[in-house]
Amino acid sequence: MITDKNSVIKIKTETNGSAIVTVDCANNVSSVIFTVQTPDSKSFAVDLRVNGNRARGEFAISDPELWDPDSPVLYSFSADIKSECGEEKAEGKFAFRSIGTNGKNVCINGVPIYVRGYIRGATAHEHANDANLSEIEFYRKNITQAKKFGFNTVRFHSAVPSEAFFSVADELGLLVHIELRPPHDIYNNLEEMVTTGNAVVPEEFLKNVINSNYNHPSLAVYCIGNEIKNAPAGTIEKIKERIDVLDGTRLFIDTCAWGENGRPGIDIDVQHLSYYFPFGKHGNMYDDTDNLLVVDHSESRPMRAEGVNASVSRTPHFSVPLLAHEVCHYTALRDFKGLKNKFLKCGTPLPWWIDEEIKLIEEKGYSARYDEMYKASKSFQAECWKTAFETMRSSKILGGFHFLQFADTDRYENSNGIVDCFDDENYVTPEFFGKFNGERVLLCDLGYRLFYGGQEIVLPINFSNYGKDFESVASFRFELVRESGEVCASCELPNVDIKRKGLYEICKVKARIPAVSSSEKLILRAKLTVGGKVYSENEWKIWAYEKTEPVSYREFVSYENGNVVITDEIEKAFDCLEKGKNVCLVYRSDWTRHLANKTQQNPKYAFRATWNRFKPVIWDRGTNFGGLCKAELLRKYGFASEKYYDFNYGVISEDCDKIILDDFPVGVENIVSGIDKSSRDRFDAYKGSFNLPEIMADRTLRDFGYLFALAAGKGKLLVCGLNLTGLDREEPSSESMARFILRYISSADFAPKTAISIADLKEYMKKCAASPVKERIMTQFWELDDAPVESPLFWKESREYLTEEK
Repeated sequence: MITDKNSVIKIKTETNGSAIVTVDCANNVSSVIFTVQTPDSKSFAVDLRVNGNRARGEFAISDPELWDPDSPVLYSFSADIKSECGEEKAEGKFAFRSIGTNGKNVCINGVPIYVRGYIRGATAHEHANDANLSEIEFYRKNITQAKKFGFNTVRFHSAVPSEAFFSVADELGLLVHIELRPPHDIYNNLEEMVTTGNAVVPEEFLKNVINSNYNHPSLAVYCIGNEIKNAPAGTIEKIKERIDVLDGTRLFIDTCAWGENGRPGIDIDVQHLSYYFPFGKHGNMYDDTDNLLVVDHSESRPMRAEGVNASVSRTPHFSVPLLAHEVCHYTALRDFKGLKNKFLKCGTPLPWWIDEEIKLIEEKGYSARYDEMYKASKSFQAECWKTAFETMRSSKILGGFHFLQFADTDRYENSNGIVDCFDDENYVTPEFFGKFNGERVLLCDLGYRLFYGGQEIVLPINFSNYGKDFESVASFRFELVRESGEVCASCELPNVDIKRKGLYEICKVKARIPAVSSSEKLILRAKLTVGGKVYSENEWKIWAYEKTEPVSYREFVSYENGNVVITDEIEKAFDCLEKGKNVCLVYRSDWTRHLANKTQQNPKYAFRATWNRFKPVIWDRGTNFGGLCKAELLRKYGFASEKYYDFNYGVISEDCDKIILDDFPVGVENIVSGIDKSSRDRFDAYKGSFNLPEIMADRTLRDFGYLFALAAGKGKLLVCGLNLTGLDREEPSSESMARFILRYISSADFAPKTAISIADLKEYMKKCAASPVKERIMTQFWELDDAPVESPLFWKESREYLTEEK
């Protein structure tokens, strides 16, 4: 610590109870009376020997109580200092704890932990003291909430937190990763994400940070900065040397992300393992080191080489703990009216975006259903978090992660927090989150989660175990539960070995999915108990589908029987509608995918549609905030669905055509609707880029339809933008949706109330074919879904695509 008279007090402790105290003053020291108080309020004096402007002494405590995130035991000290500067008294706290690594994990007091970090600091990841609490209580609320949800670390992105934050982190048990950026040097995401991070750390600033915070046991990691790609030669080494001289007891890393693989001098590594979503074809993204091949700025050790009809890529390996960088940056809608009331109640100025969003909701006609839209988006966000967290905990290479983010920012409209910008819970509960973000997590890879009734499944059960306890065995129980509550499969295995720490397989489950008459959601539950008490538990939703005679995609879209027609040909649909038939138009158009083939010719007819991916919006990348489903209708004709879009749509809404209905000439009956993000693309409103208004209605909160109905001409039309090409590989949800479509348009319930003439529909679809829907820069990357991170070539081509005529 640095006292009011600029004396520096450092207490270096060891876990065996030994400690060294140094007091360095600006001038010669006369005397120092130094007293230590133990957690049980016992005090003793420490003899310090004076030499010039320094006083130094040693002491030892037998069997000390150690500090860690679960047991943050603190000791106190007081120092009465007399020097040529005068007299002063200083008081503070310290702890006995060590921090190191074992290759895979960070270790506290020699015990491995799984780093479960959240991010604060930079503007987009920070929130003000909106509830007008004291500074201490502001930080206490944030840290208390974060620990309730299972986090044990905070990364301060491009910032060093205040003394008050460190004090509360010490008290409550939270590890702190700091980045050595002076407070006047504000991080600019839009500039630095396409160039490089800042690697300049002024000497006086560095010295002040270390001396001020040395005694805080929560301080765990010194990092120079975020995504530094091209630091001047020798810069990193010099900073590391100074840190070792001034401290040397914490972990060091040069950059969060974009550091060269295998570089020397770091204690941990933090790497960006892509902006993919860990599901489906990207399900192994947290073990796929090929995603790191983009980190290629070493001429002597390139990550890949090109030869004659061949290439070779390097396989990265890690000798230090690897943490996943800025994960799960998934956004959702906010309760804007509820937030507005909170701000007004606290007497805090409203953020600019609240009234703008409320106005947009009213103008688009969403007011009556907005509450359901909000819940649907939060539900999808929560399920995506669960999927990603479990995939990280299943990774064989990861020792932890930095999550974006725990609390919503109040600076921007984007909402990617578990709690709101007042640190209050708003949808997701600690009970839900703790099942996959605690010290102990049961894991099960269920693939797409879609099965046929009667299918036998074999499921390895893994256990990520970082609890401090020393339990050696537990009873394992598995259940498969139907929607009715019936347990259709179960088994219990006693005395399962759980004494190991880390990630390992504990057992395999073999079970048979129950036979179903159409389709059904089931819950798969796994639980470990010790002495009759729950030790760890988790559960997953899966879906079972009736197995019927397979039909190819081409056969399906060529179906005609009496008055019922299914087709993917727009003009054929027009003709059949004019004849009064019930028509399903399966809409799958290259025009929607114009971004992938920019030279294609305009079609004659098209819908305005955006290229959908089954993955959440990543801050401002994407358009998928979940959706609303007419569950009763879908279930009646054989497709198992709840009212909120879920992972049962994971196959059929991946690479599909999500139709924009904002300007559609008439209202429609939206059976499966999509929810758009409520935020802008970061480059749109940036003065150094497009310099557009903050929130624009034509690209924000659009009304999407995956599956909708209306009367057209003399007939009735069902438009399906969902991807049914899975029929060609006998994929269960594709087959089930195809059966729903056929049953529904053949039924008396297919009676849409709104109508459009064929002439008006043709005119509208001709206009839609005049130019493609061009999503903004960040969403283009999300649509392509073909690279782990944006490249300089992507930035260039994306901007050109938006500014060209067609």
